[in-house]
Amino acid sequence: MINRGAAAGAALVAVVAALAAAGPAVSAQDAPPPRVSPGIAWGACPPDLSRAMRCGTLDVPVDHAAPGGPTTTLGVSLAQATGTKRGTILVNPGGPGGQGMWLAGAVHRALPADLRAAYDVVGVDPRGNGHSSPIQCVDTATFDKAPKPDPVPRTAADKQALVARAKAYADGCATRAGALLPHLSTVDNAHDLDRVRAALGEPKISYIGWSYGTYLGAVYGHLFPQRVDRMILDSIVDPRPEGIWYGVNLGQDVAFQARWRDFTGWAARHDDTLRLGPAGRDVDASLSRVLAGVRGAPAGGLVGPAEVYDLASGAMYDNDRWPGLARAMRDYLAGNPAPLVALYEPPDPDKANATAIYTAVECADGPWPRDWAVWDRDADALHRTAPILTWPNTWLNAPCAFWPLAPREPVRVDGRGLPGVLLIQATRDAATPMVGGTAMRQALPTSRLVTVVGEGDHGVLVFNPNKCADKYAHAYLRDGTLPSGDRACEGGDEPEPDARTKGRG
Repeated sequence: MINRGAAAGAALVAVVAALAAAGPAVSAQDAPPPRVSPGIAWGACPPDLSRAMRCGTLDVPVDHAAPGGPTTTLGVSLAQATGTKRGTILVNPGGPGGQGMWLAGAVHRALPADLRAAYDVVGVDPRGNGHSSPIQCVDTATFDKAPKPDPVPRTAADKQALVARAKAYADGCATRAGALLPHLSTVDNAHDLDRVRAALGEPKISYIGWSYGTYLGAVYGHLFPQRVDRMILDSIVDPRPEGIWYGVNLGQDVAFQARWRDFTGWAARHDDTLRLGPAGRDVDASLSRVLAGVRGAPAGGLVGPAEVYDLASGAMYDNDRWPGLARAMRDYLAGNPAPLVALYEPPDPDKANATAIYTAVECADGPWPRDWAVWDRDADALHRTAPILTWPNTWLNAPCAFWPLAPREPVRVDGRGLPGVLLIQATRDAATPMVGGTAMRQALPTSRLVTVVGEGDHGVLVFNPNKCADKYAHAYLRDGTLPSGDRACEGGDEPEPDARTKGRG
């Protein structure tokens, strides 16, 4: 899920952007001529997307229950098969709030040559997102101006101010998102995917989804099982309806703390370089000193406690970020705040749009407590043992307590009618904890689960390639072969403390 809402997607985007940049340059003249699709006119892509792809738009009903009513426009991208095509793969990077058009080229590039020859890969910016008529809920230049309020309340007045901020966000969505707001849900997104399938002229579609994209894929498969060719779900959301989405987010709080302990243990083992302390509790104490320092005087006038919590939790998505975070903490405590300030990325319209979609979809998909006392009780209790994420995650989701629309009943995914599905799950993933892979395996009787043991980075295929997991995925895409039972792969290595962060300087 992104950023707990929007950072996971951002982390995945950054990794794949680096991968794409490392690949061979392709000009528009080098791209294959576009195939004809019955419902999409393919042409050049927007300037922020790869010129090697083709892009187009598709109008879909705002309300799929009223197909003759108003429409909204989806942006769609195509990375074409280089040989005789056997099928089309739709891809989604997660979120909710992750843009998908950029992902088609990156996934196609990551496939082995025979699969690049056999598959078109299609990306979609979900409704209201990116190139698909994007919405906003607030003026991000003022609402997200750094330093943001400290997410950990110390007084009743602090809580009241943060509750008012959450309510203002919900009110902003109601005011700014307009007629689309009642129709921003996973079910709506799944119906959109089927419209894309039909517009491509495909009787069946394959699908690869990461993070929230696994839930979207599971819901699509539940609604349209007869239209699924092959499906891979990587870094898996727990699909059980009782957890959508309040319970899932509480589970994330616990999982992020466990991943933070992985980080503190790593930093402690490299105390000779990082100087944050020789034990995990010492690294915790170092973070506390950083937080106390920026609480008194934001680093660079920008980085306060909210930004430090965001940097710390963001690093838990990908251990490639650990060295940069640890060195920035070390240097700050030594009197040099510049590296900490350099890690901060200011808000922009894309991030604000991602958060707006995240909020709208999660608030719509299932019931949230409407009594603030429930949130307060749960967050206070959980913060005692899981402080790295609990309060920041609470405030990210708190607009759902004041959402202007009634939520839908969550879909109960059961896998009936689905062909075999391949599931891939890292055991230490914080954004989508291991319980999600186990629960999805139980929900989809035809599935097989490949567990990447000891791995904690979010997103395996493409984002953090694992040869063992790739082997199962590629075999499945080639001929539909699933392993005879669940399988385990060994995770990757931890970074060196002086490693530079790939794609980030």
